[in-house]
Amino acid sequence: MPSLPADTKGRSKEAKAKTQSARSAVLYIILLLGLSWSVYTLFFRLSQSTMSTSTPEPIQEAEPESDPQTASKPHSDLILLSTLPSHLLPLPTKHHHHHPNRLLIVGDVHGMKSSLLDLLTKADFNEKHDHLILAGDMISKGPDSKGVVDLAMKVGASAVRGNHEDRVLKAADMMHKGGKDIEDVNEKDRKLVEELGEKRLRWLKERPVILKVGEIEEMGNVVVVHAGLAPGVELKKQDPGLVMNMRTIGKDGPSEEREGRAWMKAWNKYQEGLRRKERTTVVYGHDSKRGLRVERWSLGIDTGCLKGGELTGVLVEGGKKGKGYKIVQVGCKDGKE
Repeated sequence: MPSLPADTKGRSKEAKAKTQSARSAVLYIILLLGLSWSVYTLFFRLSQSTMSTSTPEPIQEAEPESDPQTASKPHSDLILLSTLPSHLLPLPTKHHHHHPNRLLIVGDVHGMKSSLLDLLTKADFNEKHDHLILAGDMISKGPDSKGVVDLAMKVGASAVRGNHEDRVLKAADMMHKGGKDIEDVNEKDRKLVEELGEKRLRWLKERPVILKVGEIEEMGNVVVVHAGLAPGVELKKQDPGLVMNMRTIGKDGPSEEREGRAWMKAWNKYQEGLRRKERTTVVYGHDSKRGLRVERWSLGIDTGCLKGGELTGVLVEGGKKGKGYKIVQVGCKDGKE
């Protein structure tokens, strides 16, 4: 076979070298792309894992508002937090006897004493072994605020301070001081202060803003407030004005405004991110427009009794299977003054 000319051999070697170089470059690019993809996938998976296992962020408290009649400026002399004596808690199943302790937590009464008596009757309430807790706004607007307080005192009830109790206590304080302050008290509040008298006002003043009930089967830790709680904020650090007035949670925190996300939605979502033993059920009133709201970790029980709706109670019976409580209601006549 005749040999190739010298210049043809040179060109053949050069072509081979170029082909080899091109193949090396392609392999290098493929390896580089593969390495980049692996790093990206690993980072993405780690990010997703971190996001799914992180603890929910606490909701920040809203800044106080400037209006002296707003939620953020409650009566300065108040008790923020109290704990219900443990002997009043419903007994667990193994300790049940003929008359187990029961708790009856009642929503906004607003001076509707006859409706409260009807509810106690329907629940077969016995003050010897049952305990009544009133979720604020016991007084004001209705026909017999004095009678409601007298009944609560008679049966040894517990209660939390609502926005109406707070308003009347502020009015009483202004009236006591006299001077220019008394000009800021409206006629209805003035009449209610005089009607209630010193003994009843003192009882109302001693009611806390937050009542820590304790641990109850199937409900976890139970807390009673008038309006709501900020998720992720310790009880002792809650804003008392907001606890008595909040309805929603916005980007700036809890608010008494109606427009926005309902605070209890944020509360329930936050509870689901906690360990079971850390979860808390909050029982509240204040929001008759939303009415009865039964959710896993919150119970809204203001059902507009004052306006002819219903008076609602949560009857907690220890050792019962299921939720550990039942809803009890009675109809109300329109009691608006």
